[in-house]
Amino acid sequence: MRTQPRGPNEADFVFRDGAVFTADPKRRWAKAVAVRDGIITHVGDVAEVEDLIGRGTRVIDLEGRLLLPGFVEGQSHPILGAALTQGVNVQFQTREETLAALAAWRDQAGRVDMVRGYGWHYSAFGLYGPSKTDLDALWPDTPVVLLSIDMRAAWTNSTALKRANIVRGVPDPLPGLSFFQREARTGEPTGYVIGTPAVLQLLQGATPVSSTMISAALGNWLPRAAAEGITSLFDSGVHIMADKDALALYEKFEREKRLPCRIVACYDYNNPSVDPMPLVRRLRDRSRTELVRAGVLKIVLDGTDTHFSAALEAPYADRPRVRGELIINPGLVRDTVMRADAEGFDVVFHAAGDRAVRIALDAIEAAMKGNGKRSRRHTIAYLSSIAPEDIQRFADLGVIAQFSAQCAVPDAHWEQITMPRLGPQRAANTFPMASLLHAGATLAFGTDWSMVPHRPTFRPLDAIEVAVTRRQIGHPDGKSLPPASEALTIEQAVIANTLGAARQLRLDTRVGSITPGKRADLVMLDRNIFEMPPHQIHDAKVSMTLMNGIVRHEASTSLSLPTPLPKSLPSATAPVSLGRDGG
Repeated sequence: MRTQPRGPNEADFVFRDGAVFTADPKRRWAKAVAVRDGIITHVGDVAEVEDLIGRGTRVIDLEGRLLLPGFVEGQSHPILGAALTQGVNVQFQTREETLAALAAWRDQAGRVDMVRGYGWHYSAFGLYGPSKTDLDALWPDTPVVLLSIDMRAAWTNSTALKRANIVRGVPDPLPGLSFFQREARTGEPTGYVIGTPAVLQLLQGATPVSSTMISAALGNWLPRAAAEGITSLFDSGVHIMADKDALALYEKFEREKRLPCRIVACYDYNNPSVDPMPLVRRLRDRSRTELVRAGVLKIVLDGTDTHFSAALEAPYADRPRVRGELIINPGLVRDTVMRADAEGFDVVFHAAGDRAVRIALDAIEAAMKGNGKRSRRHTIAYLSSIAPEDIQRFADLGVIAQFSAQCAVPDAHWEQITMPRLGPQRAANTFPMASLLHAGATLAFGTDWSMVPHRPTFRPLDAIEVAVTRRQIGHPDGKSLPPASEALTIEQAVIANTLGAARQLRLDTRVGSITPGKRADLVMLDRNIFEMPPHQIHDAKVSMTLMNGIVRHEASTSLSLPTPLPKSLPSATAPVSLGRDGG
């Protein structure tokens, strides 16, 4: 607490004597940063900030550490993930391990009213997925709902199916895209529930999640996000509560000074029978506090290759008569994007397959021609598969390519699911991040926690490492995801998770780089990831997170006293593109 007024230039924080990666294209590296009233005031050499140090200035010496812009998550599901990654942990590689863990949990827990769990791997259960029979043997009278690693499927038992009224003859929410797997002979549900709408129908009917539980779970998760350096994020779909209630919950945390990051929210359009425009307008007009803003239109075009629902140009290798269905037909997509673009809304597409990606690009191109020039930040996310001829279109149209980079690994899911689905040639050309960057497109990272079938993480450092190595974390000698030419540099990956994602969310004039005049969203790591083997990046820890110049996380380790300047800093040579506004 201050005992006397500050001097006219006195800083609240000074970071000095170390490595500062700014992500600012005008000056990538610096040695000192000053912050006052939540704003970055100076970025440069130590001598430039010495006169700003007063009695109330907190001076932090950086030697051996690294100061970065706060991480911006271009895609995440905080409310959904916090509430549903609860209960029994079933993240095991085989069916036998999974069942053994469930039996042990049952014996320890005793009698319960319901069983929830999270994390089973598709690769543990083969082509036809898990069965209710296994769960019925463990819990014959208790409803059980276990969500898959990406929460896009559920494994359930007969009691839960009955409680949710999911029985023979009940229609599927989206036939071919979101459905209840059935016995071919009897039509009875097998206990394997596929696709978000069907999973939500099961949850709401069998093991509903209360608003009190959601609030408590989010309250527990937000400090964890700050501890990983997240200072801004895009909530790309709530699903388990109404959008207006989700915004109200974020705003409640903001009023209580418990919201450690900026939130940009969207209307998630995945039902072709609904006109999304009145709904996204209502969200935009309802919420615009300092930290919470809504008004992005998300259009879900397809599913994932896991369930043969990613929309591909050529058929699936292991189902040659299937290409994957579109959730919304191309004509309606084009009309919706034309209307949204005309009203100034940014659109984010979920497009996993190359056909869905092309339809999204076509719709954006049509809107640009029909509506004329304006500032646009349209984004295509997921992007498991992109036709080579469409890569340059991202740059030409100013479309941002958003990746969950931690998925670019040859793990068990890739070996047992992606490879058979796509075939060797297509599977060996996924996640073309470097090609897009070299074409001049903007990359944005976001882990999409917790809706990806690979490593369930919301740590930006995990995604940054995998973008650089294309190897599984913890497997430095393992094989890399082909082609190796799609690996990024550390600089490129960090920019994608800071300035690139900030650009996607229209936050780049305020945050995303360490630039004088921007908000003081800063992350201090306990080591310099630019000076260590890339496969060790995930070992770095966040020592401090500032958002709006306020400490939102601080590790318990003490900070060092003043030390000599490092002799040199890394130089930036690799190309980095922030593209341009589509227009």
